[in-house]
Amino acid sequence: MTTPTDVLDPALASDISDRAFRLFCAITTHPADADDPWVAIPPIAERMRLTPHQVRLPLAELRKANMVVSQRRYETGSTGRKTWHTYVRLVDDAPTEAAA
Repeated sequence: MTTPTDVLDPALASDISDRAFRLFCAITTHPADADDPWVAIPPIAERMRLTPHQVRLPLAELRKANMVVSQRRYETGSTGRKTWHTYVRLVDDAPTEAAA
């Protein structure tokens, strides 16, 4: 079972900026679907009271620290036009159990 301390301790020990840490916390605590672990950036940015553009640099820090992975999807936006949307999820770091 994963506890909040298990998830946040590596982030606290890393050399990421405060804004990147806030973004990591927002991603970690954002409710995700069981079917789709990917979370769109706009709702995360809105929770942080930032624009999606302001989240780009902290997101790059988290990717560089191998804490999250992201993907871009070509989708229809709210205006009906096709546009790119960025989605993010935590890195799958579940350790494999070795035989003792």
